[in-house]
Amino acid sequence: MSTSLRSAVERVTDLCTVDPDRTTAVVVTLLCLDVVWWLLLYGGLVPMPGMRWLMMTADIPIAAPGAMERAVFHVGTLEAVVKYMIMWGVMMWAMMQPAMTRFTREYAAAYRGSATGSIWALASFLVSYYAVWMVSACVPLLFNAALPGGIYGFTREYTHFVIGCALVLTGIYQLSRFKRSLLRTCCESVAPHVDAPLRAASKGLDHGVRCVLTCFGVFFLVMVFFGEMNLVWMVALTGVVTIERLPIWGEEIAVGTGLVSILSGLLVFIIRPDLPIPIVL
Repeated sequence: MSTSLRSAVERVTDLCTVDPDRTTAVVVTLLCLDVVWWLLLYGGLVPMPGMRWLMMTADIPIAAPGAMERAVFHVGTLEAVVKYMIMWGVMMWAMMQPAMTRFTREYAAAYRGSATGSIWALASFLVSYYAVWMVSACVPLLFNAALPGGIYGFTREYTHFVIGCALVLTGIYQLSRFKRSLLRTCCESVAPHVDAPLRAASKGLDHGVRCVLTCFGVFFLVMVFFGEMNLVWMVALTGVVTIERLPIWGEEIAVGTGLVSILSGLLVFIIRPDLPIPIVL
């Protein structure tokens, strides 16, 4: 190898050198996990109870509002509910992972114990955090039980009214002091700590509940009534919840999306446009 070529290779090697440390490992792990969650969803490798009935007998698109909830209620077993919760959990993990990367990195960086201790603490934190999102599947199931005809039937009967209400209510929630206070807490710095696994799990539960409440309008109104299995909406809403957690101007994003949501809802009420929501095959 010539001297000039060897020098060029050494320069490229220097530029590409990454010093392995705890925070880098955490970010890489979270990104890999997120890829796994999205591949499971895209490949249909998550349990979907009642899917055969939904597609072959009921003629309801999987991306329709309330389609999955209707299928679960059709099956009507505890096993179907558990499978739905797993599906919902994977979906929420995929959508929340980018938003959680910064906070999780700071949680790992603030740990003052050994490397092994930090792994146990972070694993306990994430497992309990994920558990909260899986349990949050109860919210759309409760909506489906409470609404006449379920989410699908009610949205199909009163499409513009339901979508308009979902957008307006989401906008009001985005603008509320409650939402913005939760957002500030979610984006605050993590104090130095030496959390044992139980303590880390407790913090994961607390942070998970705060995240669910922070995203309530976006995920439990807009996404549920637009169709949670609609990949386009999933990606778009993932972007919303991620950028609104930017520490410097994330709150302004929340306010901006709130105003846009209210305006969009009012336009749906007044103009009654064609909506990009599949209701029937």
